[in-house]
Amino acid sequence: MTQSRRFQRVMFAVLVFVFLASGMTFLSKSRPKWFQADFSSDAQMESRSADFEQGLAAQFTKVRGHDSVWAIRIPEKDMNEWLASRLPKWLEYQGKSAEQFNCKVQVRCQQDHLQIAAENSWGVGVIEITPKMQSDTKDNSTVTALNLEPTSAAIGALAIPTFIISSFGPTDMFESLQKSEFRLADGRRVKVQDIEVLPGEIRMQLETSPTKN
Repeated sequence: MTQSRRFQRVMFAVLVFVFLASGMTFLSKSRPKWFQADFSSDAQMESRSADFEQGLAAQFTKVRGHDSVWAIRIPEKDMNEWLASRLPKWLEYQGKSAEQFNCKVQVRCQQDHLQIAAENSWGVGVIEITPKMQSDTKDNSTVTALNLEPTSAAIGALAIPTFIISSFGPTDMFESLQKSEFRLADGRRVKVQDIEVLPGEIRMQLETSPTKN
């Protein structure tokens, strides 16, 4: 009788484990509804993305004199086209592995937050970021920095700790943007003053130092 009860308990535990494992697998293999698995590049998209990239570079490097504060709007559509057509070249330039050239990365802009999805052999990993300017005191002075720390993460519909998502795609591309100031080749600096995420776009206010420093 005792052996029979033990057997029943073991079988019950096994069934529970199988049920949970199956459920987690199902959730992890699901895709966000907004993620387009067949989103691919073509010659026209390549041309638009190259123009988008050059346009951004032109805005950041423009000599502005005393009119140093400026704003930029980055549409979600342009970001996704760039990711589809230009990301492999960026990865190659960064010395990434060839396996990452085929990964699919897409973004979605919602009110106040940004979702970044990347696909690999496990499924589609998603991180959510709420960009904000954050003040900190350093050496008796207040320093403002751009905070892009992920606020949540998931594999498919399965919530996971945010640090696990680093195995999905080139997330360091977004980590490299986590600073509020950029130094240009001629010594000038571009500083992020404010950032706002709206449905379908990101808006930023920046300031370019008028002289080399």
